[in-house]
Formats: sequence, C-alpha cells, structure tokens
Amino acid sequence: MNILMPTIFHPYSGGIAYHVDNIIRHLVNISPYNFHILNYSFQGELKEKPPNTMVHKVKYIRGIRGPTYTFNGYFLGKNIIKKYNIEIIHSHYAFPQGFLGALLSRRYKIPHILTLHGSDVLILSKHPIGRLFFKYALKYCDRIICISRYLKEQLPKEYQDKSEVIYNGVDFRRFYDAGIDEDYGLFVGSFVPQKGLYTLIEAIKDINFNFKFIGDGPLFREVKEYIERKGIKNIELLGKKDQREVAQYLRRCSFLVLPSTSEGFGMIILEAMASGKCVVGSKVGGIPELILDNYNGFLFEANNVKMLKEKIEMLVNDKDLRRKLGRNGRMFSRRFSWEEVARRLDTIYKELKESFNTQ
Repeated sequence: MNILMPTIFHPYSGGIAYHVDNIIRHLVNISPYNFHILNYSFQGELKEKPPNTMVHKVKYIRGIRGPTYTFNGYFLGKNIIKKYNIEIIHSHYAFPQGFLGALLSRRYKIPHILTLHGSDVLILSKHPIGRLFFKYALKYCDRIICISRYLKEQLPKEYQDKSEVIYNGVDFRRFYDAGIDEDYGLFVGSFVPQKGLYTLIEAIKDINFNFKFIGDGPLFREVKEYIERKGIKNIELLGKKDQREVAQYLRRCSFLVLPSTSEGFGMIILEAMASGKCVVGSKVGGIPELILDNYNGFLFEANNVKMLKEKIEMLVNDKDLRRKLGRNGRMFSRRFSWEEVARRLDTIYKELKESFNTQ
C-alpha cells in the first residue's frame, strides 16, 4: 500500500518528526507499505530515513511558510499521487499539512486520515484565520486520530464519531533505566511561552540544587539574558540536543519538570518514565493522563510558582521518594508502545482502503 504523508519530518526536530519516524519504522514490519513524505524543503540529503520511505521537498517562502507549502505541495502531491498510485493520505497536524491533505483527498477521492498533535487543536483552532483551515481539515478527512483523550474532548461534537485516541509510544531501546541519579533536575522542550519556563525559573532559582534546560526556540535568548541578569547560578542552558543526547540526560537526571500552560500530550513525560524518572507536571491538557499524582510524579496548578517549588523541594530532599516514583513511572510507561500504535494504524489503513474500494 502506498501512503502519502504531508508532515514535518527530519532534519527538522520535534515531536511530530519523531512520531512519524517511529510509526513508519514499525508499520513496515507489519505490511509492505511505501511512504511518500511531503516535507518542508531543506538543504542537503537526509543521513538516515526509515525503510520504504521517500522524502519529497516542498519549497516554501519564509514568513508565509504555511500558504506556500500548501500551494507548492498541492502540485507536487498531484504528481506523486499519479506516479506512485497513492491509496491513503495521512496528514500530521491540521495546517498546513492537514489542509493540504484535505485538498488532495477531495481532488482524487483518496481516503484521508488526520493526526492532531496538540497546538493545532489548542492554539490554531482558536485563531481567527487559523480556525478556518482547521475546520476544513477536520471536515474533509475520513478519520481523525488524537494523541490524547484531552485533545479528542476539545473537538467539536460533529467530529467525535470519526475521531479516536491513539497515544504515542516509547522507544524502550533508547529510553531505559540505567539506575543513575546525578543530582540535577531536567527540563526538555521548546523555548516558547506555553512551556511555562518563567514559572519554572522562579520556582527553582533559590533551591540549592542544579537544573539543566534542553531546547531552543523564540524565547531562548530572552531566557538566557534573564538568568544572567538575575544572577541565577543553578540553571544551565544546554541548547538543542538530538534524541540520543536527550536520552542520555534523562538517564542521569533526578527528575523531569514540565511546567506547561498548554500541552496536548507531553511525549517527554513517557520518555522520562521509561528512563526510571519521576515527573513534575502542570495539571493541563493531556499531562494528567500520564502523571498519576503521588504515584509516578506530582501535578501542580499551572503558573503556581509556590506549589511547583514545594513539589520540587520534596524530590530534592528525598532521593528514596524520587526513586520510588521513578520505578512506578517505569512500570506505567510499559503501557505505551510504538508496536501497538502501528498495529492500530495498520487496521485503520486497511479498513479505509477496503471501504473506498467497495464504494
């Protein structure tokens, strides 16, 4: 079966690229799939990509990336559909990828699956213009996949029947418990407003414990200057790291903190748990579906500096507690596997193909 995937992909970093890489690698172990990815254009060639996968570069103009990706992707997608006999379109993220997938699906009467990853539901759908593209993508798809129960609950009622929850998996070969605790707290994520970085900084600045922040983004320079201006000495900014490096830091940390004000799922939470680490996370979005308070970590009210500080101090002062919660987290993470994600997608692909063939 030949699948067209409008999605962001490597060499771009982030949860969606990682998600797509994993589902492809596991799907090709189930059936002889061929994948054609419509990715934002990039320099050079990929050093490594999943088997049975072709990555097609879609040209775009910086500043109007979404519209130009859609325009150029439509004409490129038309050629790919004809040349490679595409049977399923599986888009990741509502705009521009899901919007493009919907356009191609309508034009060629090909079943369209849309996976929603978080901010497309929580942010894009509330934007005055973005919500128009969001609604179009939802209307013209045959199946909607949400990576958390919370995201599914945010969808309009008319789309509930064709949506389902398929949680992300964990790569247990990369994320595992090494029994190491080097006495530092860890944050991993994009430096964007919704990650709650300033709440975390205010909570930990006076704690006698080291913290490492992994990631980059629009707020990186601002956060760096703030830390320097305030003379905060216990926070080290490590910048962008690849998945292999992130896994190494997770194996050695004491606990992970995710202080988001908006979060569709929080893949890093599962990866930390698989590494035997407890997690402190805000009570928003899909985070409470993963953190069971006082079992595998702690929940706190978003933006509540005092409450976050109290939870972190409990872990800083009690190594046995964080080890206990980490063990529970490791057991909890076993419920999530990419093999299971791939099996469910394989079923959906075959059901849609059969239903369209009998129409």
